[in-house]
Amino acid sequence: MAVTFSHRGVCISDLAASKRFYIDALDFAEVIDYGVMGGAQMEQTTDIPDIRLHPVMLQHRDGPRLELLHFEAPPAFGSRERRSTLQYGLVHLSFYVDDIDASAERIRAAGGHVFEETRAHYPEGRTTMLYCTDPDGVRIELMHTEGVAGRFSHSGICVEDVDASLSYFQALGFEPVENYVLDGGYEWLATVNEVPGIKLRAQMVRDKDGNVIELLKVFDPPSFGPRERRKLNQYGLTHLAFWVDDVDAVADILAARGGTWAEQTRVVMPGIELYHGADPDGVRIELMRPIQG
Repeated sequence: MAVTFSHRGVCISDLAASKRFYIDALDFAEVIDYGVMGGAQMEQTTDIPDIRLHPVMLQHRDGPRLELLHFEAPPAFGSRERRSTLQYGLVHLSFYVDDIDASAERIRAAGGHVFEETRAHYPEGRTTMLYCTDPDGVRIELMHTEGVAGRFSHSGICVEDVDASLSYFQALGFEPVENYVLDGGYEWLATVNEVPGIKLRAQMVRDKDGNVIELLKVFDPPSFGPRERRKLNQYGLTHLAFWVDDVDAVADILAARGGTWAEQTRVVMPGIELYHGADPDGVRIELMRPIQG
């Protein structure tokens, strides 16, 4: 059974604006423009009737891919403000940068927003952190650490149970690496998260290709929000996608580890089989199997 991480997805309001942002501010490049897609099978796998979707795949200079999802119909919905880091589900995209002020200025110039009040210094790691957002409110975490070259770092998920989430993502090829237990009521942590007195654990997991996910468990104050699969046309980070060679085998293992599946989303299209579900905290998971010929 083979599993390979493919990409992260984000629902956006303006395709040109988001392409400009991720290309000019964060060193992505456009690699595939799929054009406008629709029809019965797209409606089925996305669970969205009368869909007209324009997806564009971007790739970071370090390799990670980001799929921009622009809905021509039905319109996307939801808040375009930054989500709280206490809210269950996909939280942010994180980047190491060589110069945090220069990177913040690039974000402003490319149509994003910089929240200077979140600037904080983690003394043990000699790290400065600053939160920004893309044009649709997706949290972009900038980190500068002495001696660490600029690169894409990770994406974060706010979880209810680290061990349950760890077991789930191990089935997708991720293994635990760094583990940060930050339960001392640190002022710098409260500043960057905009949450007084916050206490948390950040368990990093990494796959064989170097992709990293942060499993973020907040001890205090309690996390909040639904832990159900979000609609694809809801603004913000939408899903994690994986290439697999056996959809049934992978889906069964993930279900046994707390995942759920929406049977109606399973379709076989020219060249690809698709199946949508969710991890234990409602993060949408897309399985993709290539079909020869």
